[in-house]
Amino acid sequence: MRRIFAISDIHVDFKENREFVNSWSHEKYGEDVLILAGDVTDFMSLLKETLQHLSKTFYKVFYVSGNHELWIRRPEEFADSIVKFHEIISLCDSIGICTRPEKIQVTDSDCVWVCPLFSWYSTHDDDSDNSLYITAKNPESDKNAREMWMDNHLCIWSKLPSTRSEYFEKYNSKHIPPRMDSPVITFSHFVPRQDLILPNEKEKEKLNAECERLGLEVKKNENSKVNFNFSMYAGCKRIEKQIREINPIIHVYGHQHRQRDRKIDGVNYISHCLGYKKERDAGFMWGINEWNGPKLIWPIKSA
Repeated sequence: MRRIFAISDIHVDFKENREFVNSWSHEKYGEDVLILAGDVTDFMSLLKETLQHLSKTFYKVFYVSGNHELWIRRPEEFADSIVKFHEIISLCDSIGICTRPEKIQVTDSDCVWVCPLFSWYSTHDDDSDNSLYITAKNPESDKNAREMWMDNHLCIWSKLPSTRSEYFEKYNSKHIPPRMDSPVITFSHFVPRQDLILPNEKEKEKLNAECERLGLEVKKNENSKVNFNFSMYAGCKRIEKQIREINPIIHVYGHQHRQRDRKIDGVNYISHCLGYKKERDAGFMWGINEWNGPKLIWPIKSA
């Protein structure tokens, strides 16, 4: 049986993360598929190096870019973030990384489709109808978010005929097959639904079990110490619209550096982020210790 694993937000710019990812071996995963849901690095050379390592480790790697990949630190390298996005797609094509829907044989008689959904978040300012924005209790949270959000400083956008989120929605529409004749797993980097931003009771239990394992105090919530309204940049309802049009059994996503495993209206939403060391040390990245790497999502574990 060919297994399917998923992870996001591996941030290999950080030495601890890079060493962890490089420890994954072909002996363990050589017959398996990896879904990599964005935020690898913003450096093209390191992105190539990491994707090449993963392509040698796994049977096949599916990937979507996150927001970090579209940062431009040196404007002379790329005209804008859309140009860089298409350079990333070309890089993936050249080294055998899958960025388009593909049917995978998982047993002698069964197949699964894996369907990447590229995306961007809708903000309350540019596309309020599709934003996942939640009004903050403290108005300073919005102000801090605008100032601290690095996309506002490192992404460069040319004039688009539509919003950024709509640009990627239309990009996906060009590649999604009209019919997929086996179970489908979709994945995006950004959060598809507002109700996924906050944890449910089961996810809080997982968080606190991880805190107990680490010898930490039980947490009342997932809030960080920074007064920051993440929902401003969390995701987009357009992603959920495409998910429902496709009707997958599983949707994998990342971006928020919080773990989720929750079924909503027939779709199992999974977020399994590596995140930053300080987040793992604080207990937020429950599941990483359990799996010691990407999370097994297929075959589906019975409850």
